[in-house]
Amino acid sequence: MSSERMGGRLSLLAPAGLRADARRLYDRLLEGRLRSNAPFTSRSDTGELIGPFNAMLYAPAIADGFITFHEAEEHATPLSARVREIVILSVGAVWGSAYEIYAHRAVAAQVGLSRDAVAALVVGEASTGITAEEQAAQRFTLELSRDRTVSDATYAEAEQAFGRAGLVALAFLAAAYSATCVMLNAFAVPAPPVDGSSNCLPRER
Repeated sequence: MSSERMGGRLSLLAPAGLRADARRLYDRLLEGRLRSNAPFTSRSDTGELIGPFNAMLYAPAIADGFITFHEAEEHATPLSARVREIVILSVGAVWGSAYEIYAHRAVAAQVGLSRDAVAALVVGEASTGITAEEQAAQRFTLELSRDRTVSDATYAEAEQAFGRAGLVALAFLAAAYSATCVMLNAFAVPAPPVDGSSNCLPRER
């Protein structure tokens, strides 16, 4: 994949030219979150990171802590893989972040969400292709992300589904990916081409 325009407003940083701290972060990402079996593209043909990961290399000390937060959430969460992807795609739907939607469409398919369910999730619409518990997670996340608050009825439904500890984990997950969307949208980071499409998926709200 060509690196042209894939950094959005930021130039892609070539691995060979990275400072030592940025190179350590680059290696950490490749050994962890961007392992070779990830179902989405995270590097150009010449090895530059794309998506939110290129931006992280500009502030590696801060990004290192942010990746630790992401890893803690992922490793310690009581939420199922399907619920996690529903939350992530719901955050992406509100923010309209092309790369996040692109990447987590692929992960959602990998964890068993149907094409129709994902199509509804990425535009913030109710889906009949997910369970009642998963619908509660979607409603909670959409209200929190879109309205900056959660109604008592939606909160009670989600608390019944996930318990208090589960809801705290869900809120941490939404926060982590909201921050990711901030980075993507601030720097106008596109998604890579998919099946011959343009470099940027439509903004979906």
